[in-house]
Amino acid sequence: MKKLILLAVVACSFVAANAKTVKETFKVGGNCETCKERIEKTAKGVKGVISANWNSKTKQLALVFDDKSTSVEKVQKAIAAVGHDAGNVKASKAAYDKLPGCCKYQK
Repeated sequence: MKKLILLAVVACSFVAANAKTVKETFKVGGNCETCKERIEKTAKGVKGVISANWNSKTKQLALVFDDKSTSVEKVQKAIAAVGHDAGNVKASKAAYDKLPGCCKYQK
């Protein structure tokens, strides 16, 4: 029984050791607090994202994620899908046009 418990602990430790937390920062177009809420909610909705914080002054999104579960590109695509240019991924005209007036940023 002790060996089984030890084996389970070692296995869990091995899995946790393989997970790699990555910090990335990239530009996301937007203007206001409504943008901030939408950008952060969308980023955090991507599986594997641990935290997301968008600064409306610098237009930078600070992202922390598990690189085994997701990638910067997946997060950028999700943000672009709700109307905000994210890094090298541009929002479609249709997605941008759905943004409220206060959120229409200079493209």
